[in-house]
Amino acid sequence: MSTDTEALFFAIFLAFLLAIGASKKQDKQLVTITEFKPEDCSVFADAGDQIQVHYTGYLDTGAIFDTSRQGDRGPFEFVLGRGKVIDGWEQGIKGMCVGEKRKLLIPPHLAYGAQGHPPTIPADATLTFETELVALDKKPFNKEAILLQTLRFFAIPAAVLYVIYYLYSKYQKLPTKRELKEERRRAKKKN
Repeated sequence: MSTDTEALFFAIFLAFLLAIGASKKQDKQLVTITEFKPEDCSVFADAGDQIQVHYTGYLDTGAIFDTSRQGDRGPFEFVLGRGKVIDGWEQGIKGMCVGEKRKLLIPPHLAYGAQGHPPTIPADATLTFETELVALDKKPFNKEAILLQTLRFFAIPAAVLYVIYYLYSKYQKLPTKRELKEERRRAKKKN
């Protein structure tokens, strides 16, 4: 084998290894560790719920970059499922009950990614959060909203079916080739 061919195979092999390494980096998933779960854990956090969370965030180095337990800050409040927090929180806090404590190990693609959050969080940082759900207000059950969602769900298919039916009925009313020939013959006979 020539040196050029060997160099080409080596370059392809190296590119393959780099591609596998890059895909494995993205394949890292969120890790949730339940550190405490109260005995009465019957109401769970879900999308649309107003929640309050105490947290402490750590970098890979173990340094704390943010906490709600310092000074007079209090728990962080947000509506779950609205995209106001990083994806790792959205996924990791869903299903918690009041009083539950979880540790969330969040890979970069579920946190701040390649851009980071300067100057506090560097690029491609894996973050660790110690979280505690301290309050949970369930979204109210709204019959009208559910009815509206159901109507929206069925409106487009119903409209498509109506258009198909309309076009089909118009097509059925069109004369066939035989009928057109007969009409032409009658028109010729009249002339």
